[in-house]
Order: sequence, then C-alpha cells, then structure tokens
Amino acid sequence: MTGLSLLGGAAAVAALELDEASIGTFLLSRPFVVGPLIGWARGDVWSGAALGAAFEALTLTELPLGGRLDLSASVAAGTAAWLACGVAGISIEAAFFAGLAAGWVQARVERRLRGTRGALARGAERALCDGQEPRLGARLAGALTVQAAATFAVCAASLAVGAAFLPPTWAALPEFARVGTRSAFFAAPWIGAGGLAASLGRRS
Repeated sequence: MTGLSLLGGAAAVAALELDEASIGTFLLSRPFVVGPLIGWARGDVWSGAALGAAFEALTLTELPLGGRLDLSASVAAGTAAWLACGVAGISIEAAFFAGLAAGWVQARVERRLRGTRGALARGAERALCDGQEPRLGARLAGALTVQAAATFAVCAASLAVGAAFLPPTWAALPEFARVGTRSAFFAAPWIGAGGLAASLGRRS
C-alpha cells in the first residue's frame, strides 16, 4: 500500500462518514454502500460488498442518531474493505476485525466531537438571546471540518497499522486461530440478525 493510496482511502471514508448524522443522512455512510464503493475503488467490489453486508447486519439496531454510538459502521466497513481489497496477504477475516477496531475507536472520538457540537449549539443560542448574529454557517462548517479531520486521522492510522502488521500477524497465527477468526466473520450476519430480532421483540 503506497502512502498516496492510504491517504486517498482515509479521505474517501472520512467524506462518506460525514453523512452519518452530520450532513443529511442519505444512507451514503451505511456499510452496504461504503463497502462496495471502497471495494470497487480497490478493484474487488465483491469482497467490499461482503464486508459491507457483515457490518450492516451487525449494526442494524444501532442507528447513528442520539446519544448511543458503540461502533462507527462506516469507518469499520471502509477500513476493512480498503485493507482486504488492496493489500496482498490480508485476508477478509483479518480485515473484518481490523475494521471492528477502527470503528470502535472512531465511535469514542465521535462521542467527544458530539459534546463539542453541543457546546457550539449552546453558543449559538446564547448569541441569539443577546441579539447577536449566531453565525450558524461558520459554526457548522467548522464542526464538519473537525469531524472530517478526526475521521481521516483515525482511518489513516488504522490503514497504516493494518497494512504493516496484519499480514505477518495473520501468517503467524496457528491454524485453529485462523479457523476461529474465519468462523466469527461468517457468523457476523447471523449475530446481527439475532440482535435485530431481539430488538424488535422488545419493542413489540
């Protein structure tokens, strides 16, 4: 993986992630879109689609709205697809777990960013109460820029670490560990379906 392709992948995922309750929620940030798009850009749309489907199934009950955000599905799918579709020696199963790690980190970063956006909203409200111009456009542009920069940093770091360490780590794993990882990957859609069924059961 060249440095240019790594930065391009991080930028692409960061741009798509902005859709996740930040710009308009047009579903561009959903894994079933991000996975195939990144896979297509890397020349392996089917592996990207498989990873997108796996993360979509796992996160169907986790809407990117409100206060709870356990996993950034777009970052997870994008990171996994970029690693699996573009680097020799990185299996789709290993890339899946690398994506899970990246999505987990991004979710924690996102929580902090949501707190700062709340402060911006309160600042705009105080400005209105004081009869001042709230400068909503500038505040929004600044918040989105910070969001994109933070996502880009997480994705770039995840891709760099994954590209450097996943191939030798995967090769060094004993066969039973690789089989277990493979089984966990293929079980992901069923785990997600079970979670969705349980969620619908609680609401009925």
